[in-house]
Amino acid sequence: MIKTTALISDENGYKKYNLFEIHEDLQNIIADDYLEYSTSNFKKAAYCELMYKKNFYDKYDETTYKEVYVRYINNEKFKDKAKFIYSIIDYDKYVKFVEENQTIENPNELIISYGVVDSDGVKIEIYNIGIVDISFVF
Repeated sequence: MIKTTALISDENGYKKYNLFEIHEDLQNIIADDYLEYSTSNFKKAAYCELMYKKNFYDKYDETTYKEVYVRYINNEKFKDKAKFIYSIIDYDKYVKFVEENQTIENPNELIISYGVVDSDGVKIEIYNIGIVDISFVF
C-alpha cells in the first residue's frame, strides 16, 4: 500500500489531513489532483455531479428501476461515495486499466482507503473502496 497525506485545514494549530492508502496496482488510475479532495482547492464538484447524473440518473429510468433508485441513486451515502470515487479516479486512466486488465484474480486486494487524521493523531476511516466499487460507479 502506498500512503499519502495532505493538509486539509489548519485552524489555530489544530490540523486535519487527508490520508490515502492506495494499493500499488491502483496507483495508475488515481487522478493527478486527488490530494485536493476535501480541501479548499477542490474544484471537481461540478464534474462529480455530472458523472453521477451520467452514470445513474441518465442510465436508469426511475419507474423501471425503483429498487435501484431506493438502494443506490437516491441514497445520500452511496451518492457521496460515488462522488468520492469520481473525485480521485481519473476516468481515462481507469478505462486504460480495464483494457489492460480483462481479468483480475484477487479483486478484494485492490483497495483504496481514505480517512482523515488530525494533529492529535486521531484517525477516522471514511471510505474503503475496492475495484468492484469503482467499476460499479463507472
